[in-house]
Amino acid sequence: MVEHPRIVLLGLPGSGKGTQAAFMTKAWGVPAFSSGEYFRNLRRAGALSAEIAAKISAGGLVSDEDVSAIVVEAFLSTQRAQAGFVLDGYPRTVAQAAFLDEYLSKQSLGLSAVIYIDLPEEVAFKRIAGRRICPQDGDVYNVHYSPSSREGFCDRCGSALVQRDDDREESVSVRMRKYDEVTKVLTGYYARRHILISVDGSLTPDDVFCRIAQELDDKA
Repeated sequence: MVEHPRIVLLGLPGSGKGTQAAFMTKAWGVPAFSSGEYFRNLRRAGALSAEIAAKISAGGLVSDEDVSAIVVEAFLSTQRAQAGFVLDGYPRTVAQAAFLDEYLSKQSLGLSAVIYIDLPEEVAFKRIAGRRICPQDGDVYNVHYSPSSREGFCDRCGSALVQRDDDREESVSVRMRKYDEVTKVLTGYYARRHILISVDGSLTPDDVFCRIAQELDDKA
């Protein structure tokens, strides 16, 4: 039985990191932090600089120093993250990974595992670019895999569905390219440290989680 794990989730945008983070929070009682969602919330609240907001809208990356400082202040340094956590979207570069290693090492801690959710790029692209969200109740649909009964409208409340700026095809293309250029290097970085676990992201979410839980138990 996994207790108080410290986990990093890696994978293409659309690979299901957010879904698995929610499963882990429910199963193991550890908080999850999505850096992407946190930055989007800051942007909606008008708390981001115009430069950083524009980068996120275009699918670009914020500087390593800015991201790391924000993640520490907003999450890693808080009381709720002291007994384990799940990080979704951070680190995204080797520089951020090295910062995280050093930060945890100063507390005599380390990562329990890094989970890489492996998914073909074309499938991940459809998952993101096809995503539509209800602005009223937050329900999520996908025009390719799980469309609403009435095209463009929420089944529950009837509101017009919207597409996030960074889910548009041009932004998704940039996000995928950034992943190939930068983030994918992290799989090698963590594999060399023997803490990388790779799972097939094309399985059902429940099956993906079962595979992850089994691998973590085996490691323990």
